[in-house]
Amino acid sequence: MHSMRSQPARRVIFVVVALAATGPMAVRGQAGPEAEPDRNPAANAGDDLAPRGPMPPPGFLPQCLELINHERYVEARMRLSPVVADHPGWARAQLYLGITYLKENRDGEARPYFERALQLDPQQDATRIHYGWCLYSLGDIDAARNMFESYPQQKAGFAEASFALGLIDFDADDLESATVRLDTSIARAQLLKDTRMEAKARARLADVFLRTDDLQDARTQLERSLKLNSDNYEVWFKLSRVLERLGDTDGAEQARRKHEEIRERRRPSIPRPAVTDEKADASDGPPVSANRDDDE
Repeated sequence: MHSMRSQPARRVIFVVVALAATGPMAVRGQAGPEAEPDRNPAANAGDDLAPRGPMPPPGFLPQCLELINHERYVEARMRLSPVVADHPGWARAQLYLGITYLKENRDGEARPYFERALQLDPQQDATRIHYGWCLYSLGDIDAARNMFESYPQQKAGFAEASFALGLIDFDADDLESATVRLDTSIARAQLLKDTRMEAKARARLADVFLRTDDLQDARTQLERSLKLNSDNYEVWFKLSRVLERLGDTDGAEQARRKHEEIRERRRPSIPRPAVTDEKADASDGPPVSANRDDDE
């Protein structure tokens, strides 16, 4: 289990969700049409960005995104790398290649691709979400904050950006601002009926309440999070710790059993967490698997 005090929580995710916010494309196995038409990679390109080979066939990028969504990062990278080499001015291909590294926690290798993608196409807002998480994980917090704050409020991905800013504020012990950011993320997620994002934000809001020993409100947020996503074994574990501190031993035991059941099904190789006397942290923990989507 990972404390938010000791290590920044990574992604949410999340993370290819931001692509859906900027274009109608498939995300995490959800059905969707082909990606939005990409800007011509040869347009306004200097000699260093000029195409050096033929364009790949139609549907190439959606196929790469599908591989990413199915955690086939190496295969996606093998397809994208030669295309990026031949078409260095293709912003979306740069973005996708960066994501293949990001999803494997290879943030340093991902960073230059996100930087180049944003330089090539500043209007490609999905890059800001992924680049922001990359910078956050690398510890460049000010740059990460700037990236998330620059995300347009009218776009659907603003829920993710607000969530990320809430984590940054929480890490800085600015609990008032963290609460506002997470409440904003929850409200936007509710508007979009994005239960996954709302569940994550509520679990993190519980962290804020625990920081001030408000166990009842922390319990409420964790239980609401689990109603939206009952398959998050780390939130079940956190709830068990909160219930134990509240004296609800039966509820704590039931939550602990749910945690073990789901964890064994989803991540059988993860060792059981040691139970200590330290205060429970409501965080659902930074995703530690290759896909960084432990809480989906």
